[in-house]
Amino acid sequence: MPAKRLSAVLCSSDLVRSQQFYEQMVGLTLSAETIPNHLLFEGGDGTTLLVYGRPAPNKADHTQVLFWTADVERDVLELAERGVTFEDCDFKTLKTVNHVATTPGIGKSAWFKDPDANTPALFQPE
Repeated sequence: MPAKRLSAVLCSSDLVRSQQFYEQMVGLTLSAETIPNHLLFEGGDGTTLLVYGRPAPNKADHTQVLFWTADVERDVLELAERGVTFEDCDFKTLKTVNHVATTPGIGKSAWFKDPDANTPALFQPE
């Protein structure tokens, strides 16, 4: 079944805090299609990020949303200036330099946490 539109979905225990984070720090725009207990942020090319209210804490420890970009280093600097804190790693197969990990043949990535410990990532394909 071909989808008309895709949306990433995250949960939040505090939608007011999440709205402030994604609007003010990440720079997304809240959609007019937002409904009660949900925040729908507009992305490029008809994509969206849906954040819904849920009282239980988030337990996911993996990348949950990719923000595709043409210049991950520029975006890391811009978001860091807004107060976004990036995750760094130093593993045998993956290491960040200035918050950016480069994977040959794939691209560059940088991960950060939102106020509910969700893990979005910036991704620049090769």
